[in-house]
Amino acid sequence: MKTNNMALGMIALALAGLTSQAAWAVDFVQAAPRQAKVMVENDKVRVLHVTFSKGDKIPMHSHPDLVVYSLKSGKIRFTTQDGKVTEIVPKQGEAVFRPAVTHSHEHLEGDEAIVVELKK
Repeated sequence: MKTNNMALGMIALALAGLTSQAAWAVDFVQAAPRQAKVMVENDKVRVLHVTFSKGDKIPMHSHPDLVVYSLKSGKIRFTTQDGKVTEIVPKQGEAVFRPAVTHSHEHLEGDEAIVVELKK
C-alpha cells in the first residue's frame, strides 16, 4: 500500500508541474484579444497585426519563434517567466527574429507591428 501511495504522490506532483507550466502557455491572441488581429493562419505561420496604446499591459503568454516588423515605434517593457525585465524601443521599419518566449509586456508608449509566428 505504501508503494502505491508513493507512486500516486509522484504522479500528482508531475501533473501539478505540468499544470503550472500550462498556466504560463497562454496564446498571445487570447492574452491580447483587443490588440492582436489574425491576418493569416495556416499550418506553417500565423500573421498578426498588433496595435498597442500607451499603458496596455499584456499578461504572461507564449510565442513560438517569430519575426516582428515594427510599423510604429514605442517603448515596451518585457518581463520573462523568470522575472527578467527588459525595455526596448523597436526601430520603425525594422524586422527582427525572436526565438520562442514566454513573457508579459507593458507598453510605455503606443506602438504597432506585424508579427509572424512560425509553426513547426
